[in-house]
Amino acid sequence: MDIYPYKFEPIYKEKIWGGRNLERLFGRRLLPPGKKIGESWELADLKENASVVANGPAAGKTLTELTAELGEKLLGRARPTSGGRFPLLLKFIDANEILSLQVHPDAQAAAKIGGDAAPKTECWYVVESRGGYIYKAVKQGVTPEEFREAVAAGAVESLVNRYEAAAGDFHYLPAGTVHALGPGVVVAEVQTPSDTTYRLTDWGRGREIHVERSMQCIHFEPPCDKPPGAKGNCLVNTDCFEVRLCGLQAGKGMLAGGRCTAWMVLSGRGRIHGGAVAEPIEFAPGDTLLFPAALRKVTVNVVEASKCLEIVPAG
Repeated sequence: MDIYPYKFEPIYKEKIWGGRNLERLFGRRLLPPGKKIGESWELADLKENASVVANGPAAGKTLTELTAELGEKLLGRARPTSGGRFPLLLKFIDANEILSLQVHPDAQAAAKIGGDAAPKTECWYVVESRGGYIYKAVKQGVTPEEFREAVAAGAVESLVNRYEAAAGDFHYLPAGTVHALGPGVVVAEVQTPSDTTYRLTDWGRGREIHVERSMQCIHFEPPCDKPPGAKGNCLVNTDCFEVRLCGLQAGKGMLAGGRCTAWMVLSGRGRIHGGAVAEPIEFAPGDTLLFPAALRKVTVNVVEASKCLEIVPAG
């Protein structure tokens, strides 16, 4: 199969808390009309949804097919999931209203729960905040019994840390962390490929709540103040993924190959030349690109100074 930088069709998810801000921020004129879009899955390879290549000779193929056909040429040192799928899920999230207060399982909790439960560790880079906030982690010293009582009393948010959100903030959310995105926040989310979510409260909106499952997952010890591996432009480096915030100045440069790498473009514009496609590949805010590990000699022509998240699956 031809190897080159891949772009994908976004997968839009209507959510009760979503909005239309991706249209405003990223020119997403093809958002489904009249719907509240909460998530745009930019790079996904789950059973329920797999991204489809939008450019070049592989257009129409799914990320599942790419991963199976290219193997190490795509992933390099990284490894697919136990189901043979791509090991990352990348999203843009538009929290026009507050999300449910929720938690995801770690590997141990997922194994105990069984079924389709899968571990989920994630992180957020705040793209925009219109006076928004987030909830993250149970306050120090709170016991499981106190927490359960607060859930029953409808006051659980009083036992979770609240942080004001500003553009450029970064938050690491290892599995087991209670969290919620508050209203007015748009984030780029990098996570392990899982959609397993358990809600503690949905603020009276009537959706299903999963108290017992949540209590099986929650970590009550204080989280680390600093994301692991954070140094320089590296925002986090874990056994799941590495995320860097990269600035690209106007002009030409080369992209080092050898590792499977994804870009989530936050600002700026440019063109990429390389691989099996002759025509340049344009990038702009809101674009996500996937560079196979075997791709070499990629030229980046930055037309307008750019900023992107550079994400590498662990391996």
